Amino acid sequence: MESFVVRAREYANALMKAGDFSYEEASVMTGTPAATIKNFLSGKTSKNPGFDVVTGLIVGLGGDMNELVGYEKKKEIEINSTVSMKETYEMRIADIIKSYEDRIEDIKALCETRIADVQRCCEIRIADIKQIFEERLAAQRELLTKQ
Repeated sequence: MESFVVRAREYANALMKAGDFSYEEASVMTGTPAATIKNFLSGKTSKNPGFDVVTGLIVGLGGDMNELVGYEKKKEIEINSTVSMKETYEMRIADIIKSYEDRIEDIKALCETRIADVQRCCEIRIADIKQIFEERLAAQRELLTKQ
């Protein structure tokens, strides 16, 4: 029976190949140093690499830990698919960026509306204060003219 580490290494290598990822790209996607990825994939890592390294690499490359350990029916990794995993990630990233840009625009519009509301409130308050001041001034003038 092959060991978990060997299965994980083979699975991660298949994910790397399917996605056409470089070590540097995989490092960015997984948060694992490129040298660690290279050592793990080449078998230079110790017999028991950290679980966090294995899971971070597998999940970060789009794999499924359940599939790796055999809890689900294994899916074939399509190496020659029309849309590679790398392209899929690029599309996901573009969607995320678009979503954030749209949200930023929504927030800007909300801020502009709030600023306009505050300006209107200030103008109304200033007009109220001015009216009160003028009424008091008129009352003071009236008192002075009566004296």
